[in-house]
Amino acid sequence: MTTTSRFNTLLLREWMQHHRGWLALMLAPPLILLLVVPFGTVEFGPGELGPLPAVGMMLAAMFGVPALVLGITAIALLFQTPGLARRDRQDRSIEFWLSLPTSHSASVAAPLLMHLVVVPLLALAIGAAFSYAIGFALLWKVFGSAQALALPWGTLLAVGLTGLLRGLLGVLLALFWLMPLLLATMAASAWLKRWGMPVLALVLALGHKLLATLYGITIVGDTLSALGRQAGLAMLHGKPPTPRGSAEAAIAWMAEAPRWFAADALDALHELAQPLALFALAASAACFALLVLRRSRSG
Repeated sequence: MTTTSRFNTLLLREWMQHHRGWLALMLAPPLILLLVVPFGTVEFGPGELGPLPAVGMMLAAMFGVPALVLGITAIALLFQTPGLARRDRQDRSIEFWLSLPTSHSASVAAPLLMHLVVVPLLALAIGAAFSYAIGFALLWKVFGSAQALALPWGTLLAVGLTGLLRGLLGVLLALFWLMPLLLATMAASAWLKRWGMPVLALVLALGHKLLATLYGITIVGDTLSALGRQAGLAMLHGKPPTPRGSAEAAIAWMAEAPRWFAADALDALHELAQPLALFALAASAACFALLVLRRSRSG
């Protein structure tokens, strides 16, 4: 068995162990929305959906539903992530996994890749797929079948696809900026068990306070704020233009939307060309090394 196939087996283990919970978490919100649409009421203020209300409602569904599914999934993963490093010791399966012909780094990387990368990307894709059904159901209910079928679906699909690609890239970039914090919580939990999170929070808070008070140095707080800010810019770097004015202007905006998403993606990638990115990479590598070291001492 090659190294790649062993790593794929570890990824499959993560999926087989958690896929029911993940799928339930990702499918429940859009399915509930689909069930609620036929019986609920939809109200918007004058001009709230722009010059083309039907198109505005569809666009709101296309971008709102994926954001909702991704947000709920991300919150659940944030609560689950710190415990990943201690999971095998808690369920007493560590001896079995250590006996397999896989490296410690692969055993640590597989859960990280599945939980922190694959699952968020899958959540965004599932939300995007359901958004069309939810949007169409809303259009049918509010405007009727004729107006729903008369929309420029080709243009809407192009906008949705480029928006999805921009969102997938944004998730990857946001994870890059947040990875030092995520791995730090895991490393603290791995070494200090249940005290890991409180100790890490206390160290960061006291470190920032002491350095700022005694020496006027705010590097700790500034770095944390910068990482959070860059994660936000990774998802949406610039403010997208809004289709205001005539119906023709709204249609022209949709035609230009894919180009705007591409330009916004390039702007987000350009943010990697700064020293903070090197810090994020080095800090993530250091925390990953601590996780591998802790696993190597388990047994």
